[in-house]
Amino acid sequence: MASEMFVGIDVASRELVISSPQGLTTITNTQAAIEAWLMGLPAGSHIGVEATSHYHELVADRAVLAGMVVYVLNPRDTRHYMLGLGRRSKTDRVDAGMIQRLILAEHAQLRPYQPAAAVHRQLALLQRRRGSVVGHRQALHKALRQIGILATVLDQTLAALDTLIAQIDQQLDTLLNSQEGLAKEARRLETVPGIGRQTSTQLVTLFKRVDLANSDAAVAFVGLDPRACDSGQKSGRRRLSKRGSAELRRLLYNCAQAAARTVAWKPYYAQLKSGKFSTTQALVIIARKLLRIAFSLWQQPGILFNAQKVACLGLTG
Repeated sequence: MASEMFVGIDVASRELVISSPQGLTTITNTQAAIEAWLMGLPAGSHIGVEATSHYHELVADRAVLAGMVVYVLNPRDTRHYMLGLGRRSKTDRVDAGMIQRLILAEHAQLRPYQPAAAVHRQLALLQRRRGSVVGHRQALHKALRQIGILATVLDQTLAALDTLIAQIDQQLDTLLNSQEGLAKEARRLETVPGIGRQTSTQLVTLFKRVDLANSDAAVAFVGLDPRACDSGQKSGRRRLSKRGSAELRRLLYNCAQAAARTVAWKPYYAQLKSGKFSTTQALVIIARKLLRIAFSLWQQPGILFNAQKVACLGLTG
């Protein structure tokens, strides 16, 4: 069979638009159609798809099982790549061609996709949905809290959402406890002051799912890494890259707020605030350190958190 090919796929709920050296084609987004199409590809071919809710998972999973190398791309990256090439139109056919061109040029720098285990996928889904419900609850409270005539119905609605969140939490605990190793690791991460149940669950799911080389890779994957903006003699302001899961960043920031009030972290937080850092900057620094510590614990099975081994917490004596 011919040598490996580079293929771009624009994914929709019902169909896949495919750009390959064989030309443009469209198939239904069903297992039978996908498997029949994959049989015509050389083994080891490279396939790029955008992350599109859950609609990309079927073709990505089946392609990996068929021996293909799959890249799941951030839609923002493909959009910027297209704009950088000067493309003005946006259609499914154009998008598929851009994805094909991107992976052809950049595949050496991309991380190949690996399907998640069913329980990890369910955990991730529940975590995303929980984050969505929490966000809607906060938006409702903010939008209606000053309208007195709606106070009663608002309280009832928020109470119902709290009940829903509690039920999601219960399902998350049930799923996590069904995986004895993961549950044990999550409880170990919770020995770090500031890290709670929701964050520990997300972190062990991430660490189990993604092969991260070191703590720097973990920080970059979550999007807490500072992005340089320098040119010539100008040293621009650093901003977070904000790649990866926004929900996990939100949870880590909340953890940092909780940690800043603990005996272990309070002196360090005060030191940051007394220097050149604002409240938000200080909390982001702590959130980043919490992530690094959690990753270090994950890499050392059986080890519990010890503040005396964390250099910045030596202030506690």
